[in-house]
Amino acid sequence: MADEDIWNPLGEQKWRELAEGTGASELQLKFAAARFGGASATEAAKLAGYAGDSDSLRRAGYSAVRSTAVQNLLELAAINAPGDAKISDKEIDAKVARLMAAELHSRREAARKEAESNEPELPPELALLNEARCLLGFDLLHVAAMHLGIIRKWGPRLSFAALPLFAELAPNIKAEYPEVWQRILNSLDDDCQREAERLALATPGDVAVLAVKPMERVHVEA
Repeated sequence: MADEDIWNPLGEQKWRELAEGTGASELQLKFAAARFGGASATEAAKLAGYAGDSDSLRRAGYSAVRSTAVQNLLELAAINAPGDAKISDKEIDAKVARLMAAELHSRREAARKEAESNEPELPPELALLNEARCLLGFDLLHVAAMHLGIIRKWGPRLSFAALPLFAELAPNIKAEYPEVWQRILNSLDDDCQREAERLALATPGDVAVLAVKPMERVHVEA
């Protein structure tokens, strides 16, 4: 694999977008891209720019491939472009499940910190909406993955009112992440599939506006 091919098949811009919410370093980002493209852990470490002899690169690759940042990057890449991943659909589904677990852990931490701040406890539906807005501040893909996780847990038939921002973001998800959108549809029954497709025909929502809580939006507009 040549250095200039390290970002294939997603491209450098997409990889950097995926990395924004993971806390990955530049070395970890390049390592994940090379690994996703089919390089061994040692080869990916070399392509990413890790220094040292063959033993050092092998140790660096071993450590990098097990890091949380690299694992999250690889899982986001698999969700974003499953047709290009060097793994099976079953493995992709397992990665989606792990990403959901990581997000749920983050939400529990956020809930704990909120409780410690002595803020009034929100109803579950409002708490979930706030979580969706928070994830949307990182990337639309995080919210799409959240929707997919909820559908797979409670579907195949459910009210889309239980999916925060789904009606507003369905057109965006279908346009920007068609592979994820197809997985969402495949997880729904026929009636819900038709309703989802109807929602996706609307004009795409303004992601930046939807990521802001209503009270914050009032302050910004003022």
